[in-house]
Amino acid sequence: MKKRKVGILLFDYVDILDFAGPAEVLSLTANNKAEQTLTLYKKHLLPTRPFKVFTISETGLEMKTHSGIKVQPDYSIDESPKLDILIIPGGPLRAVQSMAKNQKIIEWIGKHKSIEYICSVCTGAYILGETGLLNGKKATTHHLALKLLQDKYPEIQVLSDRKVVQDGNIISSGGVSSGINMALYIVEQILGESTAERTAKTIEFTK
Repeated sequence: MKKRKVGILLFDYVDILDFAGPAEVLSLTANNKAEQTLTLYKKHLLPTRPFKVFTISETGLEMKTHSGIKVQPDYSIDESPKLDILIIPGGPLRAVQSMAKNQKIIEWIGKHKSIEYICSVCTGAYILGETGLLNGKKATTHHLALKLLQDKYPEIQVLSDRKVVQDGNIISSGGVSSGINMALYIVEQILGESTAERTAKTIEFTK
């Protein structure tokens, strides 16, 4: 089976769980029960795993998260490998508004419109909304940002009653921890329900 390359976009003041949750889920997903068991014992991830996860930022330089913890991205957007899946996490309002005004980032996201999945976590939907890729589509975000997203981007059909929303190749999720639900949803879509359930059990997460 093809190994999917998953790029997670980082930016200053990003929420850690928004990107660490999906990264952990997809990195720890294994093709079968035997590989899953080995993953729990080995220091290094198996080369056969179905997802290769890495982080990307505009410059590739070290940045500070919302909680103040520093993170070193793997690549800049100019150096990033070709992606199969792009994940856009969220953060505080001022941080996502700043990213939405960053034309280089918005154009870079837009260039990925035809990949397998483009995903937003929490207020990352605000950044994705600026690209126009959500126009005419259903999406969700953090419960405190639902009205903000709808008012700013009226062509999006903003849903408040679902944690994970897929419309075409775009998947959005509503809340900080929802990135875990979203990543498990991706695992289920690509590898099946049993693999998603096994992965959820590995991280002790109730879907």
